[in-house]
Amino acid sequence: MHPLLTISEDTTLFPWAMRTPWPGAVGVVAVGIALLVGSMTGHTSAGAIAAGSAFTVGFAVFHEALASVLLSMMVTTLGLASATLAGSLAAPWTPVVLVVIFVAAVNYGLLAGLGPTEGWIGQQSAVFVIVASYFAQGPRYAVGRAEMVLAGGGLQILVFSIFYLLKRKPREPGTPRTHERIPPRLRELLQSVPEELSPHSETAPYIARLALVLLTSTTIYRCLHVRNGYWIPMTALLVMKPQWGHTLSRGIARMLGTVAGAGIALGIARLLPFPAWVLPTLVLVSAWGCYALQAVNYAVFSIFVTLYIVFLFRFGGFSETQAAHIRLVNTVVGGSLALLIDAVWKAATEGHRTFRAGNADSVQ
Repeated sequence: MHPLLTISEDTTLFPWAMRTPWPGAVGVVAVGIALLVGSMTGHTSAGAIAAGSAFTVGFAVFHEALASVLLSMMVTTLGLASATLAGSLAAPWTPVVLVVIFVAAVNYGLLAGLGPTEGWIGQQSAVFVIVASYFAQGPRYAVGRAEMVLAGGGLQILVFSIFYLLKRKPREPGTPRTHERIPPRLRELLQSVPEELSPHSETAPYIARLALVLLTSTTIYRCLHVRNGYWIPMTALLVMKPQWGHTLSRGIARMLGTVAGAGIALGIARLLPFPAWVLPTLVLVSAWGCYALQAVNYAVFSIFVTLYIVFLFRFGGFSETQAAHIRLVNTVVGGSLALLIDAVWKAATEGHRTFRAGNADSVQ
């Protein structure tokens, strides 16, 4: 494939056959329940946190490499909750935050080398660490936030169980059961770790780039006290991939999608009234769009993610106009940082290889 086509595929390709509207409709049920409970009890912020967890865990439906979808959802929920607790407890101290961010980068980079599902779980856990480390509100808040993440994930698992496990197809003869598939998969993962950490693997350089961009972007926003600055390292994390072309493609798609999503959110905020029922409806429609189009086009997916986050913030009491502006600026900064560091790393690596090749030729 031509390099330009590779770089633009996350923005220009639209394989509509890969849309997933039915899983999307099921996924938003738990999100809606969390929002409803939060609204009815007067704890809209807690409801928004639980809804965010349910939203993320819902994507595990598309990942079943851990022997079953249900197992993927459970591991994801535990990963998100532990990441939230660690990030929230570290939040008051920048040096501690940087240590936690570094651990998250290593964890994500290592898991990404083991497989797509493992990498996705590591990525989402890192996202939750980054977000939680922004809110320095004490141990009680940290525990409460982690509990809401567990509640949201557990709610999504329950909804999935009702809609899917009760309607599952009969197991074909000779097909191993879920509990029979787990031990071989775990052994396979453990055997892959030494290979992924070898000097000839792409994992170690990828971890180094991830750690560098996350530590740099986190230091910048915390030292400059950037409002909602966690979007900077979060965007960098989501954009950076093992290959430079994929990083560039994701960066372009993410920034274009965010610009479009922020523009749509601002237009809706200024042109439409907001009765009590409209806002949660917009959250659910945006969440459904994320689920339904997650495999179709990354730029369009980014539009719906931006809309979802902006409307969810408004539900939690934060102006969606401010959220759209801040998200737009911080996303551009984070994406640009990821592209810049990845480009410099690529240039330095290629320069080092050229230098070594020149020395080898001179010796011969």
